[in-house]
Amino acid sequence: MIASGRDIVGTALAGGAVTLAWAHAAGLDRPLIDSARTTAGLVYVLGVAACAGGSADSFESDPQAKHWYHRVGGLLSIVATVALVWALVTGTTGPVIVLASVVAVKWLFATLRHLVTPAPAAAAAA
Repeated sequence: MIASGRDIVGTALAGGAVTLAWAHAAGLDRPLIDSARTTAGLVYVLGVAACAGGSADSFESDPQAKHWYHRVGGLLSIVATVALVWALVTGTTGPVIVLASVVAVKWLFATLRHLVTPAPAAAAAA
């Protein structure tokens, strides 16, 4: 298992992103979430922070290798960026929901991978 305290930070940030999107979709009239454009920007920033904060790349046995889960994460990042641009251009709630969904899927995918991947011997001894 390579899950760490960084996964807790990632969980909090991803949860915050999903909560903001939910509050916007529910029509809560609060500052920063009354606009789809602003909400999308905040969700995107929190999603990027969750990915950066919860990364377990230091546990990779070969950091130069590109594994299948890196490719899936990269594709999901492209989808998130497209959803952000879509939200910024149209100003509608639909892309905000798509963006928050991608953040949630990436969080779930990464957290499960961290929980089931055994730590390399060097990381286990540290």
